[in-house]
Parts: sequence; structure tokens; C-alpha cells
Amino acid sequence: MTVRRRCSDGAEKKYRIGELAQIAQVTKRTVDYYTNLGLLAPVRSCSNYRYYDEYALKRLQLIVLCKQQRLALSDIKSRLDEQFPSQKEDHDELVHLTSDIDRMNEHMDRILARCKQLQPEQREKLKEQLTPEKMTAVQSFLLLLS
Repeated sequence: MTVRRRCSDGAEKKYRIGELAQIAQVTKRTVDYYTNLGLLAPVRSCSNYRYYDEYALKRLQLIVLCKQQRLALSDIKSRLDEQFPSQKEDHDELVHLTSDIDRMNEHMDRILARCKQLQPEQREKLKEQLTPEKMTAVQSFLLLLS
């Protein structure tokens, strides 16, 4: 049975390799093995951590079920392709987009922290140097983060 896990902000939970392995009741080495075979696709954070989402958890649970049925890896791959057919391209694009947004948020957090350290006159100088388009982008990012 798959339990849908969500963060407090409503976003789908992302799992580190150990968390994913524990939920699926396999070892981290097993998750690594399936990842290296291309059966699971992690998302890399800016700090190069691997994170797996609900989609990867479902795929891993199917792999475990197939292994219990003593299916060969080629058969498991076929089953995964059947079980998750058209979702793969859409999912891959969403995974990459989500990863890009996460990195952008991390960059914005660092930029905001640096801006907060500026003196008021330095902030004014910075505003003067930004084009209206850049100011609009900054305001949009701030709205996204709030």
C-alpha cells in the first residue's frame, strides 16, 4: 500500500536514498543499483544530494514486488514501462523543472540574505543599477518565495 506523503506546505515529499530504502524495505545499495540501471531517477540538489519523489517510490515498490515474483530485470523494466507509460516524459520534465525551481529558490535565499546585509544607501544604489525588467523579476521571485 502506498501512503501519499506531503510536506507541511502541501508539496510532495522528497526522500533521501536512506529514507526511500527504509520505506520500500530495501537497502541503500539496492536503491543505488536500480538507480545505476536507470530504473529509478533521482533529482540532484544544489549540494549534489540525491532526492527521490513519490513517482520513484512507486517505481521502487513495483520493482520490489516484481523481484519477489522472481522476474528478470529486463521483464521488470518492461513492466515499469507498461505501468508508467506516457507519464515518464511528463514526469521527467516536471522533475527537472522542480529541480530548477528549487535551485533558483536557494539562490534567491542567498541573494536576499546578502541584500539584507547592505546599508540603506547601498540598497538604493543597487536599485538604481537594476533595469525595470530586472526589478520586475526580483519582485516576481519574492512573490514566489512568500
